[in-house]
Amino acid sequence: MRQYEYLYILDPQEENWVKTIEELKSAYEKIGVRLIKEEEMGKRRLAYEIDKKTDGFYYLTVIETEDLPKLQEFEKDLKLNPLVIRFMKVRK
Repeated sequence: MRQYEYLYILDPQEENWVKTIEELKSAYEKIGVRLIKEEEMGKRRLAYEIDKKTDGFYYLTVIETEDLPKLQEFEKDLKLNPLVIRFMKVRK
């Protein structure tokens, strides 16, 4: 199985990032991804303004999966989610 590390920058308003984290966890379950580690890194100032936002809530996950096509579909949905400001994936 392959491991991936995702770092998300979410909308900093509390009701938004809590909702988004729950959506991410349910999406992981839908596509059959095993969540190994998760860490809420807190609200931080962005290096530059993104969509008129100067702060973001950072959320880190480490996942394990074999199904790469489902993971790619998941990433397409992430790009359309307005509450996810940015995300980055690193293969471990």
